[in-house]
Amino acid sequence: MKEKLDFIRLPLLLVALFFVGKLAMGALDASYEVGNRVFSMVILQTHLALLWAAVGRRYRGYGLKDAVLSVVMIVAASQILILLATAGSYLTGIDTHFNYPEALGLPGPVEFGAAMVSRLGGLVVNCIFGAVLGLIGWSLGGLIPAGTAASRNG
Repeated sequence: MKEKLDFIRLPLLLVALFFVGKLAMGALDASYEVGNRVFSMVILQTHLALLWAAVGRRYRGYGLKDAVLSVVMIVAASQILILLATAGSYLTGIDTHFNYPEALGLPGPVEFGAAMVSRLGGLVVNCIFGAVLGLIGWSLGGLIPAGTAASRNG
């Protein structure tokens, strides 16, 4: 497990940076649409799922299971941050991009319970979607040239 956590350090850093960016956009009163265009955590997850599974296959020799597990760990971490930020937004009474009705996929003002159910559903669905994208990414990993920069340069 430690090896996989080491492997996903960069994607987790990107997730954390997008999370902080999304918080900052909300704090700066940027519209949800603008904040989502700049720091969409779900779009980031999609890209990471496709690319990191491919990188895991090519450069770590990961089989399908290990590549998909790495991707699901990235997506789960991102979704847990989203869930916690949503809960924090409600508990503090602060409007953020995380408790915005459109972000929750629900119409109009959304109560705390409904928001948490939506986020828990999002955690499950996004992890499944991430696993499927990881499978696709792993399948495409064979297209990445073999070798390292050191072996090509030297």
